[in-house]
Amino acid sequence: MKVALLSMYSFDEVRGGTELFTEHLRKAFSDVRVITYSSAVDGGRFDLSRLSLEEARKGAAISRRFRQLSRREDFDLVIANSTSGWCLGMTGTDVPMMNVFHFTLRGLADQVLRGTSGYLPSKYVSSVFEKLASVGKKNVAVSSKVARELWSLYRIRSRVIELGVDMERFKPLPKERSRELIGLDTGKPVGLFVGRADDTKGFDILKEVQRKRPDVQFLCVTSSDLADEGLIVHRNVANERMPLYYSSADFLLFPSRYESVGYTGLEAMACDLPVVVSRTGVFEDLEESGIGRIVPTWKASDYASAVDDVLSRPFHPRRAIRERYSMERFIRDYRAAAEEAVGSGG
Repeated sequence: MKVALLSMYSFDEVRGGTELFTEHLRKAFSDVRVITYSSAVDGGRFDLSRLSLEEARKGAAISRRFRQLSRREDFDLVIANSTSGWCLGMTGTDVPMMNVFHFTLRGLADQVLRGTSGYLPSKYVSSVFEKLASVGKKNVAVSSKVARELWSLYRIRSRVIELGVDMERFKPLPKERSRELIGLDTGKPVGLFVGRADDTKGFDILKEVQRKRPDVQFLCVTSSDLADEGLIVHRNVANERMPLYYSSADFLLFPSRYESVGYTGLEAMACDLPVVVSRTGVFEDLEESGIGRIVPTWKASDYASAVDDVLSRPFHPRRAIRERYSMERFIRDYRAAAEEAVGSGG
């Protein structure tokens, strides 16, 4: 099966969750052509960011590039990430199509962007193209949370195919050796935070917990330009090295206010690291028994109490997610969905 995989950026350009998903999806199909904005022909190159139409413009450029390639290459299936192929369903194509929704812009706006400059554009402009991206395609949601948002906000029906984690790469390593390899020298329990240093990711909650728990050393892995005397900050860590960081910690603190899934949580649990997390993403649908604590509030005191609980007894989250989020299951489910889409003609 020859697959055209449409995505805004490659993993070399942007090391985000969608881009990591694209790398994982390559493993499901033997013949994949990845088409990104950087590989598209976009002669105009005018910037529409001020009108909140930049992502839509890039998606249109990616779609044009796909049409050019399809004139000389026979594709069996198109898989598009989010709005990267939003206009293909309206203009028509003979190739069956799937659209993978990694989150919803309207859900993000309602849950974390109120009161910011991004609220109105995300809810009323960018979300239009999100709706259009579903037209003429089989729609897939990366989590039950995303499927619920697609239905409640847009009345889009979707099939849930949960993400996968490479359990051979992300596995528990000896703690002391891991700390030595990343240069971490402390006699305190270590709490790990992974993500941007902003309120959406709950960085403000981390800072409050840090003040309440001076007996814990917090290690922050981030892409943000951050300097803080109370934190150990490691910037722009390659995904391949993250098992060392998960294995060096005693718990993951992940108080994000909005996640569709949260690769960070899945990777940490694959490394058998207990979690102290907010109830968002996959943690809306996972039982906390065996994995750590799922905190239903945004109060730092509740997270600090959850840290006490996680440090006081053993947890083995790898056992809880081994089958559900394995890469083998992920590949099997996407191959089955692809065969179904091709068999039904889209």
